[in-house]
Amino acid sequence: MPFDGISMYAAVSELKDKVLGSRITKIYQPLKDEVLINLRRISDELKLIISANPLNCRIHLTQNNVENPAAPPMFCMLLRKYLIGGRIRHISQFNLERLLEITIENNNEFMQPVEMKLFIEIMGKHSNIILADSSGTIIDCIKRITSDVNRFRQVLPGEKYVMPPVGDKINLLSIDRNIIMLTFESSVEKIPSQTVSKWLVDNFAGVSGASAHEMVYRAGMNESKPISKITCDELDSLVKVILNLADDIRSRNFDPVVYLDNNTNNPEDFWVFPMFHKKEKSTHISGVNNAIDFYYAKKSAVTALEHFKKHALGEVSRNLKKANQNLLHLKKTLEKTEEMEKYRLWGEILYANLYRIKPGAKEVKLPNFYNPGEEIVIPLHEKYTPARNAQVYFNRYKKMHSAITMSETRMQETLNEINYLENILVNIQNSENLDDIYDIYQELESQGYVKNHVKKNMEKSKSEPLKFKSSDGHIIYVGKNNRQNDILTLKKAKPEDIWLHAKEIPGSHVIIDCHGKDVTEKTLIEAGTLAAYFSKARNGSNVPVDYTLKKYVRKPAGAKPGFVIYDHQKTVYVTPDEDTIKKLSL
Repeated sequence: MPFDGISMYAAVSELKDKVLGSRITKIYQPLKDEVLINLRRISDELKLIISANPLNCRIHLTQNNVENPAAPPMFCMLLRKYLIGGRIRHISQFNLERLLEITIENNNEFMQPVEMKLFIEIMGKHSNIILADSSGTIIDCIKRITSDVNRFRQVLPGEKYVMPPVGDKINLLSIDRNIIMLTFESSVEKIPSQTVSKWLVDNFAGVSGASAHEMVYRAGMNESKPISKITCDELDSLVKVILNLADDIRSRNFDPVVYLDNNTNNPEDFWVFPMFHKKEKSTHISGVNNAIDFYYAKKSAVTALEHFKKHALGEVSRNLKKANQNLLHLKKTLEKTEEMEKYRLWGEILYANLYRIKPGAKEVKLPNFYNPGEEIVIPLHEKYTPARNAQVYFNRYKKMHSAITMSETRMQETLNEINYLENILVNIQNSENLDDIYDIYQELESQGYVKNHVKKNMEKSKSEPLKFKSSDGHIIYVGKNNRQNDILTLKKAKPEDIWLHAKEIPGSHVIIDCHGKDVTEKTLIEAGTLAAYFSKARNGSNVPVDYTLKKYVRKPAGAKPGFVIYDHQKTVYVTPDEDTIKKLSL
């Protein structure tokens, strides 16, 4: 549900009660298309957010703190100049459309009273915030609209403010049955094929596609049904729904509801009334502004999380690709072992037969004393002495031997790095909130994979491991990233607790909090299922999961975050199952 005209009316109805007469104390512009105004009314401190973002355009009171740029943008400076110290005297909405006018009374530089106006246009990608004087002359706006963009309506400094065209729609606040019937009959005559939902959106101010769908659902109708096919009973039912909704709006009988995804708890929708056609999890919240603030705060957190996860995935994937390329190069170097041994053999045979080699020869055939009866043809440099030729081959052998020895060390380091980065990919996948992903950024920065991406307050991150409860009542902890894995395994778990991890597969550390008490096979399988689910093998089957007592798990000196070694382990085989995970969740 977008921030429709009905939602704006509900939010503004509350705003008038709370902000009229309040003084503007501070103004910020945290984003290029968003303004935050701090207000004081007697002893109350309020924050009003106005967003012209195409996807999140809205206006409401907020309780959330936002990060502001170090240097305020020009539009923010302009608002501060004209509005700080002023009082909000009037707020009006045009005809349930998403058009708002806020009148602010302030003093100019000569301490004379002046009246300023903020025009708020909540219109998707055409949303805008416009500052004008009392005569309606535009001082500036957050989005300038030139004639190249719209030749019928320019929004520029010095121009007179002109309201955007909204059509001739009916105001739900002033309708009755006769008006609805006349409108319906006229539409049937003009556009008989128009669907019921489209008819509602086109003819009633403030009604969006989603709210039209809800109205049709309440009337027990098919929203795609042409209006010319509606029966008298259906029309009567629809008219009752419209009138009831209008009554609820006029009487401010709002009951705001936020709808969350049944699986992820991510915000899916909201409206100032319950939407009975929705199947998602519903959360009733007291206060329209509180509900809107809650919805957009969660939506913003989800958007930020996806942004950080996408960036982190890109950085890790880039380094993983580089590591795999290095591994391929090292493997090719190690494939030269046979060639290296050949040079050593040639050098030894030449040294043993120096007296048999004629100076200036291009090659020589000599017996291989490591394989009696076999003769080897050895190429020679005709300008070198026999001894010099033997030394050349020994030098090649030593150089290749040194390179291969170094490659073997580097290969193990590269394999460790690949395993580490693949584990980070699993950690990113397991991240459920910003604290989780911030932990990963801190780690990536400490390991030199990213730079300057960790905010100052990330050190105070308090992300926690996941917590589950087995069928037998044992608490099971699952680390979502390497920081949590290290704390969980090395600090929180008791020596006699059971530790689990997908065998030789990047994934989470899992702890069964049992303090040395026996656990049933069922609990062990459930914990193993968690270890497999929160690993790279989430979509696999018959996944091997090692388990042992925590006292047999240790971290080698200098090991990367999350890396441990263990012994005395046993293995169970499980198939990750999302339904099982849900049943175990607390």
